[in-house]
Amino acid sequence: MAINSISNGNGSKPLNISDSQKPAQVGNAAHSNNAVAPSSSAASDTVSLTGTASQLRSLEQQLSSLPVVDIQRVDAVKREISSGTFEIDPPTIADKMIQIESAINQRLI
Repeated sequence: MAINSISNGNGSKPLNISDSQKPAQVGNAAHSNNAVAPSSSAASDTVSLTGTASQLRSLEQQLSSLPVVDIQRVDAVKREISSGTFEIDPPTIADKMIQIESAINQRLI
């Protein structure tokens, strides 16, 4: 079965491939016979993290150990609701909703 066309990824004319053509004729240097083998120095490559990257990694580890839900806060709210002392402040809730919406919109821009 022939593949009629494959886009070459740069927006130019698609490449045409038929059953009689071999993949090496497509023109991808990584797959051609002229490709260079990786050097042996790759084994000695090193990676060093910046101070910021190390700090982010440390913070990520700390956050992953924290619970997703603050059980003490949930219990306190439950007690307030049960006792009838939990107060709902509609203006504060509305302001927080607007802040969240603004933050989401800023990240989408």
